[in-house]
Amino acid sequence: MNSAKHILFLTPGFPKNDDDFNCIPPLQEFLLKFNSLYTSVMISVISFQYPYHNKPYLWNNINIFPMAGKNNIFQKPFVWMRAIRTARNLNKDKPIDVIHSLWLGECAMIGNVLSKEFNCKHICTLMGQDVKADNKYLRYSKNEGVKFIALSKNQSDQFLQLTSRKVDEIIHWGIDDQKFPNTERDIDILAAGSLIPLKNYSLLIKLLAELKNIHPKLKCKLVGTGSELEKLKTLAKQKGISENIEFTGLLSRTEIFKLMQRSKIFIHPSTFEGSGYVFAEALVNGMNIISYNVGYAQENPKWFVEKDEKDFIHIAKKLLTASLDFTPVNLFPLVETVERYAEIYGIK
Repeated sequence: MNSAKHILFLTPGFPKNDDDFNCIPPLQEFLLKFNSLYTSVMISVISFQYPYHNKPYLWNNINIFPMAGKNNIFQKPFVWMRAIRTARNLNKDKPIDVIHSLWLGECAMIGNVLSKEFNCKHICTLMGQDVKADNKYLRYSKNEGVKFIALSKNQSDQFLQLTSRKVDEIIHWGIDDQKFPNTERDIDILAAGSLIPLKNYSLLIKLLAELKNIHPKLKCKLVGTGSELEKLKTLAKQKGISENIEFTGLLSRTEIFKLMQRSKIFIHPSTFEGSGYVFAEALVNGMNIISYNVGYAQENPKWFVEKDEKDFIHIAKKLLTASLDFTPVNLFPLVETVERYAEIYGIK
């Protein structure tokens, strides 16, 4: 291993402290594991928009440099200049060997500038909705100097369709195994995510209304918040299932994992995912999944990938009356993710 390596991460957001669990969980998991396995590699992080302050700080012994853009479009040019200046100072202190940008967006754009100036590798991980036709930064995909990493085959196929360029690698965000007691699975259905149109949670409400006819005491929890919250509550009331579903609001990752360990079926009706890290989280907590063919989706004895609403409802009815297996499954081990990136970084 080359102890001289210095890796600079460019990201729109980063946890403001060790307790900010809901800010890009897969990145947090990755950096913690990477740092534990490659202790002599220096990691620096420049965060463009969040946290909303510009004071450098330590996060689990990693140096974080926030630019405090606060998602203000008028501040973006100033944020970019501060990011470039900060990166130059970091490079003076210890030459940067690899720039790893997250999302094909402003971070990738600045990563292009810096990698040329520093004559170093530039890796860009595609994260989700950046691989959609309305992303103006897709034009940077033509830069042959950038190595693009997709999170899933679905995302890779979408990127090829939009840009006529194949990604260089497909690497899932991984997760560690979870240890938990065998608790009673007293929640029939769990769903978790942003309550926005793309996530399609109106299908969950329709599904519950169908299932209640067979299982009057059906119990469901929907974790998350977003623009569709009141609409979904109204729909639940109209469908007569207000007593069957609890809208929990935003919960910590630890709280969500505890709910997963009490739940039988994870319903994820989203019509688009770059990865769907929540799939990996549900599986390692013993759940069975019903989803569309998005993100990480793959047929498995505990994962049912459906084509339409009718199939969603059919398999949900079937699973609720079946004797389900709640054995944890890890299809995406975190150590494999770290080792794949370590090879790309050139430290293996």
